[in-house]
Parts: sequence; structure tokens; C-alpha cells
Amino acid sequence: MNPIHFIIACVTILVLLYVIRINIVHKQAKFIGRHGEKKVAKVLMQLPDEYTIFNDVYLLENDKSTQIDHVVLSPYGVFVIETKNYSGLIYGGEKAQYWTKDMFGTKYKFYNPLLQNYSHVRALYSLYGFPMQYFIPIVVFTNRAELLGDYSKHHVVYIDELISTIEAYQKVVFTESILADAIVRLSYSSFETSETVSIHKAQVKANIASYKMAVKEGVCPRCGGTLVRREGRYGSFWGCSNYPNCRFTLRT
Repeated sequence: MNPIHFIIACVTILVLLYVIRINIVHKQAKFIGRHGEKKVAKVLMQLPDEYTIFNDVYLLENDKSTQIDHVVLSPYGVFVIETKNYSGLIYGGEKAQYWTKDMFGTKYKFYNPLLQNYSHVRALYSLYGFPMQYFIPIVVFTNRAELLGDYSKHHVVYIDELISTIEAYQKVVFTESILADAIVRLSYSSFETSETVSIHKAQVKANIASYKMAVKEGVCPRCGGTLVRREGRYGSFWGCSNYPNCRFTLRT
């Protein structure tokens, strides 16, 4: 074989091997990421019925699509959740563009999930127009990671802290009608690549129906207690008889 042809053949083989390796790594990373999202989706199912869960949501904004791992709509706000199924040491500044994953001395840079999730919040803000403080961004890592950074100003949590982080918000910010409209709007403004779209639509209808039926019958949709009419600083409202253990309220 001509030496030049031999060199060209060797280079071609090396390039092909490199491309194959990159594809394998990409597919592995995608599989690991999807596995983490499924774990978080399963944990979110522990939330009460007043929380409506959307997994793997895509929003179209200005002809650009935004993928959001999880969106949870509730009377207490819109929880926007980014999942990271990483192993090893995780560190990076809250305003840094990239964070670092250190696995046995092998370091890998990835985009700052706080900034990533902020773009998701902006997409939902464009959809709804709610005050920004009604959106609660959460970055959740599975327990395979060890977080080294100081993220006390943000919700950067492990998966076993996710439910308590969400349920720590107890101030009602959405009325029944606004929440129902928000659920329906997200249902019709997003599309999903998974096969769960029919499940979500059924969940939306069931949650709205269950919520309305409970309130109509004077039952707290959060804990099953009795709704009691009370007077507050801003007028009358319905509150749960199990207060302060349950802080559900409904303005009249």
C-alpha cells in the first residue's frame, strides 16, 4: 500500500473511532440523565393531590424549545426542578458559568445548573406572567453526588430532601381558578417526548375535578379536614379546621 494511502486510512480509522466514542459517551450520559429524572418523578408522586406534576416538559418560545425536567404547580407557587444524576464531588460558584464534577481525579465541566434552571423559570414566566417570586427553582442531585459548594441562597438539594423543600412553602399565592387555569395552560402550551402525555392530561382533569369537588363539599383538598369560615386582615376566607398543621386557605 502507498505510504500516503496508509496514513490516510489510519487517520480515517482514528477519526471514526473518536466519533464512535463520542456517540457512546453521549448516549451513556443521556441514559444516566433520564434515569435520574425518572427517580425524581417517582419521588414527586409522594406529594398530595393539590400538587400537579409535569415531567420532561418542552416549551416553545420565539421558535426555540426549552426542556424542563419537572414542573410542579401548586397553590403555593410554581416549582421548577432541574435534575442532575451525577457521581463524585460537585463544586462551582453560584454565578460561575460552569461547575465541576470530580470523579476520582477525573474532572468534567458542566453548565451551571442554577443558570440553566433560571432560563427555565424565564420561559415559564413568559408563559404565565406571574410575579417572579411565585416561581421556586430547585436543583436536585441524586445521592451519588457530594456537594461541596455553598448554595445556601438557593435550593440545591439531594433527592431525599426534595419533598420537604417543596412542602416548606405553605403560603397560598394562587386562587383555585388561577391554579386551574395555569394547569390547563401548561398542558396545552407544552409538548412531551415521552409517552406520558395522556397520563398528564388525565391527571390534570382529575386534580381539577377532585379539588373543586372537595371545596364544594366543604372538605379541605389538602388534608381532608373541614373548611371553616374565618375573618382575616383582608376579609373573610375559608380555612382548614386542622390549622396550624394544615394551612390551606381559600379566599371568597
